[in-house]
Amino acid sequence: MLRKLLFIAVFVLSASVVSAQKTGRLSGKITDFKTGETLIGATILVEGTTTGAMTNVDGQYLITGLAPGKCSLLIRYMGYDTKSVSDVEIKADAVAIFNATLSPASAKSINEVIIRGSYKQESVNSLYAAQKNNIQVTDGISADIIRRSPDRNTGEVLKRVSGTSIQDGKFVVVRGLSDRYNANLLNNAILPSSEPDRKAFAFDIIPSSLVDNIVIYKTATPDLPGDFSGGTVKTTTKDLPERKFLELTVNVGYNSNTTFKNFVNPQPHGGLDFLGFDDGSRKLPDAYTNAKANYSALTDQQKIDIASKFPNTFTYHNVNSLPNAGLQLTTGNSKTLADNNRIGYIFSLNYRASQQLTTGDRTEYNAANTGTANQLVNYSFDRNSYAATKGLGGLLNLAYSYGRNKIAWRNLYNNDFTVKFEQTNNGLNFESSQTNPLRYRGFSNETSQNGLYSSVLEGTHTFSKRNIQFNWNASYGLSYRNMPDQRIVTIYTPLNQPEYVDFSNENSPKPNDLGRVYSSLHENIYGVTANLTYPFKWNNIGQQLKVGGLFSYRDRNFSTDALGYVNQTSINGSNPIALNNGVNLGNIFSPSSIVQNNLALARLDLSSTDYDGTANLNAGYLMLNNSFTDKLHLIWGARAEHYNQTLAAKGKGERDYNNTDILPSANLTYNLTAKTNLRLAYFSSLNRPEFRELADYRFFDYQTNYIIVGNPDLVRSKIANADFRFEFYPSGGEIISVSAFYKKFTNPIEQVNQGNNILSYANALSSTDYGAEMEIRKKLSFIGGQQFFRNLTFYVNASYIDAKVVLPNRTISTPLQGQSPYLINSGLYYLTTDGNLSFNLLYNRIGQRLAFRGEGNAIDIYERPRDVVDFQISKTVLNKHAELKLTLSDLFHQAYAYYYNYGSLDKTAFNSKEDKIIQQRYMGTGAVISFKYNFGTTK
Repeated sequence: MLRKLLFIAVFVLSASVVSAQKTGRLSGKITDFKTGETLIGATILVEGTTTGAMTNVDGQYLITGLAPGKCSLLIRYMGYDTKSVSDVEIKADAVAIFNATLSPASAKSINEVIIRGSYKQESVNSLYAAQKNNIQVTDGISADIIRRSPDRNTGEVLKRVSGTSIQDGKFVVVRGLSDRYNANLLNNAILPSSEPDRKAFAFDIIPSSLVDNIVIYKTATPDLPGDFSGGTVKTTTKDLPERKFLELTVNVGYNSNTTFKNFVNPQPHGGLDFLGFDDGSRKLPDAYTNAKANYSALTDQQKIDIASKFPNTFTYHNVNSLPNAGLQLTTGNSKTLADNNRIGYIFSLNYRASQQLTTGDRTEYNAANTGTANQLVNYSFDRNSYAATKGLGGLLNLAYSYGRNKIAWRNLYNNDFTVKFEQTNNGLNFESSQTNPLRYRGFSNETSQNGLYSSVLEGTHTFSKRNIQFNWNASYGLSYRNMPDQRIVTIYTPLNQPEYVDFSNENSPKPNDLGRVYSSLHENIYGVTANLTYPFKWNNIGQQLKVGGLFSYRDRNFSTDALGYVNQTSINGSNPIALNNGVNLGNIFSPSSIVQNNLALARLDLSSTDYDGTANLNAGYLMLNNSFTDKLHLIWGARAEHYNQTLAAKGKGERDYNNTDILPSANLTYNLTAKTNLRLAYFSSLNRPEFRELADYRFFDYQTNYIIVGNPDLVRSKIANADFRFEFYPSGGEIISVSAFYKKFTNPIEQVNQGNNILSYANALSSTDYGAEMEIRKKLSFIGGQQFFRNLTFYVNASYIDAKVVLPNRTISTPLQGQSPYLINSGLYYLTTDGNLSFNLLYNRIGQRLAFRGEGNAIDIYERPRDVVDFQISKTVLNKHAELKLTLSDLFHQAYAYYYNYGSLDKTAFNSKEDKIIQQRYMGTGAVISFKYNFGTTK
């Protein structure tokens, strides 16, 4: 099917190739050199002609119909020195990007002052201004860097940003803090969580090619959400393109663990699986849903009859895994109307199909003889996880810029559909006997459909010559997860005896061993924001007053049914059925076998629940942006947030959580020189519990072999934050920075290991974090005089975190749950002068991450560090109309490993003599060949 789609797409697009233009375009942004603010209404004129344009509300301009060759520009704005820039090169069928800065005119100036410079010099000045004039401690990555990286989605991009890493390939970790301490904004709107069990957003669903920029705010200003301490991740997608374009990208991927190797293909197969949607064939039978409210009161025979209505879909067969494949079509256009008004759109559609085999093992140790040389084992097994994923996503952005106003409507949709078959082999349970363990094997067959939709309507309006600006947005977000019919089977395999399946009785169903689990999640989030910026002067220096507010409403519906197969007529807990003499997985759960063996499905109430949750957030803020001199700037103010959260589970009373918080913040910046900044910041923030963390029900995670339980008594955490940072910009595109930060947590929320394979959530009493960050991005042109080194850039960013946590029964020097003590990102980037060839060599490592905090006699569980090396090389071909890219990922193929920290609590690094590996997972090394063709003008 994918091959057919690829053929059709290429055929259609080939028939609609855009004819080549004979002229070029010029586009860019004009900003204030000292403040970095966009200048609205600045004029850009091609000297010696009447051709020109005026900047819009974003400070952007577009000039079309320019003859190829070099030209000079004249840039004017009232109250600023006029600038003349020479040697601006225009190429046919291309868009030249030129950003410029203007400096305020001297108060003594009477006549027009013209500052002259070259295109190269002005490009460097513009980059300086963008880097230096951020008002907060921020780190980010632009569309240009994203385009040249090996990253295919935003999750991969984010691990290149200073002080960040990615957990499980998609969840961002800032300054070592877990994802719960981050806020996520997409196009200035709060994103719903993409995960049902955590406050997190899976950034791997956003294609990197559609991202305009990503900024991570590490300190707060009053106009940012108050629920963060690590960072606020703000992702902005593209809207108004500079030109008409049509691009098709095709990629094919290979994985050393998976491709062309044995792969499990389980039942059932829905009619829409290939598109990534469940067709409803896996849903709970009507016979059960109609009787669900009164299920426990049914007779034995009625329950047996209902069990016979469930589909007999427990078989599976083996196939050869095919290469991964993906297809993305992106198009867009903009048109310049009268008075330099512009209207435009960007549309993208992507489809992907992948298979991933993860191999590994799991061992559970007995805590009774902790740290002894001969640690007792409770159980152990090998596990292969086969995940087949289909993904379908799209983006549609429309924008209209008119005069000093702009309105945009941005939409993002993504749907992932995964069939995961987790196969357990060589299982040994030693709990009853260390010399004669119980042997077993089994599997879990799980289907999940995850989706996200975000729609934001936003407007920016600038009034009067004083540039009073009003911006607003109205947003809607949808997040859903449907997991229909997870089938779990355990088969016992005694030596020299027939295998058998063991059915418990109705009073003790065990869906974790033999059963079916159904769950669904649906969450809506509605939001409205409004901000007014009023510029004024004090001591003849420009200042700003900004006020605004936010209203956000979330509603969540969740349901889960955990059903265990039982022998309805038995009163004891063990009722084995041997798998021999024609009895097998293909018929033991058939309707006839269900009736013949008196089998039924019993509902485990501790793991089955329906709950509804709502959350209202009302916020307002007042913020001042003061410049005391040309060098000293202060942004300060306060934000007030009122949060009301309710949770109502069926059969339990409604819980209500209410909080009102005042969150002050201040960011002070001093420009030591034209190339250096000193920054000092303080802000108050908080961290609230999520619905799942408050919901008191049990969920079995087959992958980790843990039961997860909520805690309705959690309270919000309050955090005091302080930052200091020194920045030096040697030249355009280079940076050397050093930062230090301090965080004081009150009642931090942690996921804890309670022992007996149970994970829950709890508030620690307090915690303190001390940390430092360093970043260097430097061109290597100082090495010799060869062109190779002039085109080579080295970068490294590293973070170190020292933490102390106060728990109810102990005080220890360990990170918070989910936190790492250090992070390292480094790499070499090469780009030829003509832009035709580039390569990127990247290295990433995180320190030992505290996965789960131990409670009582339970042991702390850490994730062991991994060294990750990626390489990518790209080459433009076909007269720059196409790009061929090869990406190699995770070249070292090291295991994702978790271990019990049996040594000193204050020493968390893995020690092979004391600590025990409890789980390992191997994902394999990946290789992707990508081909992108531009049906039209080149870049």
